Amino acid sequence: MPLNLQFHHTGLAVDSIEDSLDYYRKLFGSEKISKTYSISSQHVSVCFVEVGPNVFLELIEAKGDDSSIHRMRKKGVSYYHVAYLTKTIEETVSKLVELNFKPMEYFNSEAFDNKRCIFLFSPEAELIELIESE
Repeated sequence: MPLNLQFHHTGLAVDSIEDSLDYYRKLFGSEKISKTYSISSQHVSVCFVEVGPNVFLELIEAKGDDSSIHRMRKKGVSYYHVAYLTKTIEETVSKLVELNFKPMEYFNSEAFDNKRCIFLFSPEAELIELIESE
């Protein structure tokens, strides 16, 4: 059930890479997910999700209470938002709602030639924006 979204990169602080990957597998497919790497100097593990040709999300999980990622997540910080383009905004929203995303109101954006957009909160409280591309 991968969604056809065009994405620009960002890093995401997560509580658990494995738990987070469940959502990203459903969105993009398992073949787009790298192995998990341990970065001992920063006390984190990271995994990359390819969301387009050479465009990635970097999922970052703290490996200890002394990590800045751990402190960010304790405060509820992951990122502000990232934006995806979609040709079928209503269908995409419907599928995301099935995955427990919480939609806000649709709006028309002057920044995108008055095309419809919507913000949604993911099950992990991350904010994304969908932009109708056609």
